[in-house]
Amino acid sequence: MRYFIAALLLLISPLRAQELEIAYNSIPDRLLENADAVVRLDNMEVIVTDYNAMIVTATRAVTVLNENGNKYVHAYAYYDDNQKITDLSAVVYNHNGSEIEKFKERDFLDHSASGDATLYSDDRVKYLRYTPISYPYTIIFKKAYKTPDTAFLPNWYFLDGYGVSTQKSEYTLHVQCEVPFRFKENNLEAFGVQGEHSEKRRYYHAENISAIKREPYAPSFSEFSPNVRFALEKFHLKGVDGQAKNWEEFGKWIYTSLLTGQDELDEATILKIKELVSGVDDPKEKVKRIYGYVQNNTRYISVQLGIGGWKPISAREVDRVKYGDCKGLTNYTKALLKEVGIESFYTVVYADSPRRDIDPDFPALQGNHAFLNVPLADEELWLECTSQEVPVNYLGTFTDNRYVLKVTAQGGKLVKTGKYEDVQNFQSTKANLTVDEAGAIQAKVTIASKGIKYNQKYRLVKKKSEEIETHYKEYWDYVNNLKIQYVDFQNNKDGIELVEKVQVKAENYISNAGGKWLFSPNMFNRNQYVPKRTRQRKNSVVVQRGYLDEDEFVITLPSNIRVETLLPPQELTTDFGEYKIEMEKISATEIRYKRRLLIKSGIFPKERYDEFREFRKKVARSDNSKIVLIKT
Repeated sequence: MRYFIAALLLLISPLRAQELEIAYNSIPDRLLENADAVVRLDNMEVIVTDYNAMIVTATRAVTVLNENGNKYVHAYAYYDDNQKITDLSAVVYNHNGSEIEKFKERDFLDHSASGDATLYSDDRVKYLRYTPISYPYTIIFKKAYKTPDTAFLPNWYFLDGYGVSTQKSEYTLHVQCEVPFRFKENNLEAFGVQGEHSEKRRYYHAENISAIKREPYAPSFSEFSPNVRFALEKFHLKGVDGQAKNWEEFGKWIYTSLLTGQDELDEATILKIKELVSGVDDPKEKVKRIYGYVQNNTRYISVQLGIGGWKPISAREVDRVKYGDCKGLTNYTKALLKEVGIESFYTVVYADSPRRDIDPDFPALQGNHAFLNVPLADEELWLECTSQEVPVNYLGTFTDNRYVLKVTAQGGKLVKTGKYEDVQNFQSTKANLTVDEAGAIQAKVTIASKGIKYNQKYRLVKKKSEEIETHYKEYWDYVNNLKIQYVDFQNNKDGIELVEKVQVKAENYISNAGGKWLFSPNMFNRNQYVPKRTRQRKNSVVVQRGYLDEDEFVITLPSNIRVETLLPPQELTTDFGEYKIEMEKISATEIRYKRRLLIKSGIFPKERYDEFREFRKKVARSDNSKIVLIKT
């Protein structure tokens, strides 16, 4: 009876699609504003017949208005040995609603669902590659699949992103068994999302949601857009059952089902690791040596086999082949530390930028990355085990300031990673500039970077010479005819600081205006970015990370050149940041330019965006200021 009901429900979605008016001129005008595509219908039905049995059917109709809208078609279906595609088709229509082309499952391309960095994976995807003849066009895509894997119930997003509107969106979850399920609704009321619910069924529908225009310094799209998330309290994942209703239980399941028994090592490796730290009493130094060993002896390659890409390959196997993914390398480092008496914890995180938290209020399988937590007596260390370059305890924009799930034998613990305060994201730029009588400039520049600024620089050390030259020419793109003469890097991993020493030459940097030279003293750290003007701003102003720049340039002029007027002192103090410049004459031929810019992180009301923009505008204008030099 359950499967009969499920099969009957599968018929509903295609019938609804047939009733859809797909001609372009039937789209309400307000859905075309700021839109690259209009989702005419997005319908999904999820039927859970048991904790290890799920059927999903979906119909999606999208009218693509221009080339930018092609990415919203979403004509793809994932599958593997457990997840079976039972229906896959697409039909394309022109702007009048007349059929252009029809595609069956055999017409879809079949490809690995993982990227080029993945060595092994059993995840695959069938996707439609369609090249439109003209715009607008409409595509109706249908898919259905069944799977025993219920650890990830499909979540629902009523808007795909910026620049796409939604005419009609529907989602239904039927739980036809006795397994409890949870849900979390976000921002539904603000977008007019309605629902009709019962104990075992959740039905959501929304109509005519206009496209949202991207705004500078807006919150992450998921923070203010409408979406619903779902999770079963008893679930199945690639042959392994799980049961959890809170983070402690989820962590316990990960520890017991995915990590236990994966930390065994060969005796020869254990002896080698113990010799590596022989005579070392400082726990942090032991961590550094073992982390360095992992960095020097392994490399990152994605492996998506096993329990849905969640279970790490064994430490013994990583030790043998000398590679692994984030899970395998983290587990391997954890195993090595265990052998020298240092406890560490496998930790799950949403990595990368923009920053994203493991949701404290919605226990479920979350995260896209694993790294290692090492609590010592006087400090807590974090190890990014996939990197051969990142220092001990450096988080960077990849894993900083977010909730993560630390997995222990007693269960999961939500903790927050460290935050880099604004002044910790520090860059010091010092330069000695010499101007010759022809207006050319020779300069020696030293740049020291810490915090998030280090994150932007440390990869330079491994770049090729031509890539390094390109970097500086792009960094100082306002300097014409720039030649990079010499570069040296000092990467202090203990202090987590990168020092760049650069020698450059620039012909014709100084412009001639009626016999006078126009010279911009800020040659090496101009902040020229001014956020775009926005009318009727919708969202708060979010500055995720602040920073501090301090600069000092000493400029030596020829003896027959004098400064007509120095730049006057300038100082700005606002809620968004601080800015200060000053110039002084050191000697008859030398002047000093000093600059300090502090950008403050924070969330500010949308009504203050113009103030924020004006502050950035004043900084950019001042950084481009020129002084007049006169020949005597």
